Parts: sequence; structure tokens; C-alpha cells
Amino acid sequence: MKRIWFAGIFLTLAVIMCVAEQVYINSLYNNLNTKISAAQAAINDGNFDEYIAKTKDIADYWDKKNDILYSVTEHSQLDSLALQMRTLPYGKDEAQSELKKLKALLFAFYEDERISFANIS
Repeated sequence: MKRIWFAGIFLTLAVIMCVAEQVYINSLYNNLNTKISAAQAAINDGNFDEYIAKTKDIADYWDKKNDILYSVTEHSQLDSLALQMRTLPYGKDEAQSELKKLKALLFAFYEDERISFANIS
């Protein structure tokens, strides 16, 4: 009987951890995506000072969240994203292309970490 209780508690804790990870990653993805879009809008408007402020906000947010990410996800996927984050802010000429690249890396990370039938196998 003790084994059944232990298995039930262990299974419950595993499910709670998986759900918490998914909520955390979804929240991080949505917040970073919004912040990157705001930085892109600032560049499109020609406001480089606002762009610098937005990218500082992105970098600060990433610094605050990346320790937890490294503890719950694979490092190989995060390393390229972290490298792209560390090079913020980008120069005026390459800002749009680098922000698009950052968004693509973030989306790839999100797709790899979210629960889907493709990720089960």
C-alpha cells in the first residue's frame, strides 16, 4: 500500500512540475515576444533611443529569468538564444535583421519546449 501512495505522490509532483514549466515558458515567450516587437516598432519609427531602452528592458528581463530556464530546460537550445541576448543592443544597420533572428530563436526554443505530439517521441 505504501508503494501505491509513493507512486501517486510522485506522479502528482511530476505533473505539477510539468505544468509549472509550461506556464513559465509560455509566459516568458509571450513577454519576450511582446518586448521584441516593441523594439522592432521603435526601430521602424526611427527612434533609436527608445530602441536602446527597449533592448535594455529585454536584456534585464532575460537576466532575471534565464537562471530558472537553465535549470528546467536543455542547455543546447538555450545557448544560442542566450548568445543572441548577450549581444543586445544591436547597431542601427543590423537591428531589424538581428531582432528577427532573436525572434526566430525564441520561437524555435518555445516550439521545442511546449507540449505537443511531435515532442513526445
